[in-house]
Amino acid sequence: MSIPTTTPRARRVAEIFDFSAGRGLEIGPLHKPLVPRDAADVSYLDLYDRDRLYETNIDNPNVTREAIPEIDHPMWDGTRMRTLEEAAKEGAPFDWALASHVVEHVPDLVGWLGQVEAVIAPDGALVLVVPDRRYTFDAHRPPTTTGQILQAHEAGDTIPSVRAVFDHHRSAVSHDPKRLHHRGPSEAETCIHDLGYTLAQVERARRGEYVDCHVWTFTDRSFPEIIAELRRLGLTGWSVESLLPVPENDIEFYVVLRRGLSPELPSVPAVPDWVEQGLELRDEVARLREVVADQRRRLESQRKQFAGQRAEIDDLRGSKRWKLATALASPLDRWRDRRSGE
Repeated sequence: MSIPTTTPRARRVAEIFDFSAGRGLEIGPLHKPLVPRDAADVSYLDLYDRDRLYETNIDNPNVTREAIPEIDHPMWDGTRMRTLEEAAKEGAPFDWALASHVVEHVPDLVGWLGQVEAVIAPDGALVLVVPDRRYTFDAHRPPTTTGQILQAHEAGDTIPSVRAVFDHHRSAVSHDPKRLHHRGPSEAETCIHDLGYTLAQVERARRGEYVDCHVWTFTDRSFPEIIAELRRLGLTGWSVESLLPVPENDIEFYVVLRRGLSPELPSVPAVPDWVEQGLELRDEVARLREVVADQRRRLESQRKQFAGQRAEIDDLRGSKRWKLATALASPLDRWRDRRSGE
């Protein structure tokens, strides 16, 4: 295909889909669109137009105005925030849509998938780049359940819920993807936010403010299962067509959803029970290794402390004060020995 592959992410996503075919919509490109205009028939949709996007990210040194493309479909119309479907309907139908690190932020996953579906051709595709919770700052968060997704949809969430805001901020940890790939999560990761900061964000959400966060936490195994379950429930017309799992030492997976696929077709091979058990055993072994490593660090610290104390004792024994004290104590010790023998 003719799409330039200037970044590892662009090269990776080009492996799973040919964006040069048909008309497309990239959702939320900000300053890093994965599909450039000179390589495909693509339109861009984001929260605001180019100028306001730059203004709202003025504190981010990585975002320059020149890097932000012209936004064809801004969701903000000057008076209110439109839905994705409302903002993109003028250019619909599109043959494909692409969203990188977007789906985990949407307050109502079912509603968002429906809005994208409404502007995509009957046999069109939705390509997603999704962070895997196991290798990000979400490493200590539990996986999203279908029940949580149903609850958000029935509540009609338009902003992240109190649950999502609290979980995101309270559980976020500093992380090393490479270490997480090989040893799994442990208490070694340091929490980014304290309880006071977390509760301040929760109060903002309670006041009706939009507090951006990871509402959902997926893995490259759980996401296709959730999509299949939503399809069985009649809540989405999307099915998983293909998926690239998380590469070694990376944090994200790539998935193509397709309209019109039979829900009965196994888009992604099921993971055998023995594989799941092996993964759980691997995580437990990683945890025990952390415990052993911590005990070794403590033992080594105690050994160094003991060696330091021994050195202090040796220095004291070689000092003049020690020799004088020993000389003065010797007659007293002999006198005590005689008294004890009487």
